[in-house]
Amino acid sequence: MRGTRYSKQAVSEVIGVVLMLGITITLFALLNYSVFSFSFDAAPPAVNLIGTIDKTNEVIYVEHNGGASLEGNIKVIVEIGSDVYENTINDILTGMDIKWELTDVNSDSKWNFAETVRFESPVAIAGKNIQVKVVDPAANMILLSVVLQQGVV
Repeated sequence: MRGTRYSKQAVSEVIGVVLMLGITITLFALLNYSVFSFSFDAAPPAVNLIGTIDKTNEVIYVEHNGGASLEGNIKVIVEIGSDVYENTINDILTGMDIKWELTDVNSDSKWNFAETVRFESPVAIAGKNIQVKVVDPAANMILLSVVLQQGVV
C-alpha cells in the first residue's frame, strides 16, 4: 500500500470555516448586546384628543375625549398659516398667556376627560391652513396631529 497523501487545501478549508464561525458568533453576540442593552423610554400616555374650529369667533378647541390625564410639559402647538403658537399645559393652567385657556373643572392641575384647551387666534384664520399638534416631550411622541382647515393654495 502506498502512503496516504493529505491535501494542504483541506486544512485551510477547516481553518477558514472555524474562523468564519468565530466571526459570525462574535458579531451575533455584539448585536445581541447592543439590542438588549438599549434602554426604552416610558410609553406615551394613551389619550383621545379632538380638535375643532369655531370659524365665526376664530377660536380653536382641543378637547380631551378620554384616556390618561395630561399635565406638565405637554405642548400644545397651533399653526395658522406660517404663524406658530406653542404653550405647555402648566403655562395654560396658570393663565400666563391670555390667548390660551383651559378650564380645570376638578382643580387638579391636569388636563382631564371633558376639559378643553381653548386658543383664541390673534390672526384671521379664513383661508389659512390650520394644524394642531399635542406633543409629549418626555416620551418624544406626538399625541395629536390634525389639520383642521386646508388653506388656499
